Amino acid sequence: MKTFTSAAVLAIATIMSFNTMAESNVNKSIILNKSINKGNTTVAIGKDNLASTGSVNIKDSKVNKSIILNKSINKGNTTVAIGKGNTASTGSITIE
Repeated sequence: MKTFTSAAVLAIATIMSFNTMAESNVNKSIILNKSINKGNTTVAIGKDNLASTGSVNIKDSKVNKSIILNKSINKGNTTVAIGKGNTASTGSITIE
């Protein structure tokens, strides 16, 4: 299991437009999604697929005493999920 501090999470989330943190501890951190998306298409087709654009995904993780900011700007995007159990995200923060 990984542990992220505020500097690490802030750097990861702002440098990369797409980031996935699985089975992690996020403590006393700032998670900032500051992506700008214009004219993108995000599509997930088929069983158990995930497609993300400008998104931060945190799954099976503990998030404690943290600030989560989504300052994503999305214009003219299409987000589509087709099939069973699929997810398509544009400019979002997902915590599962």
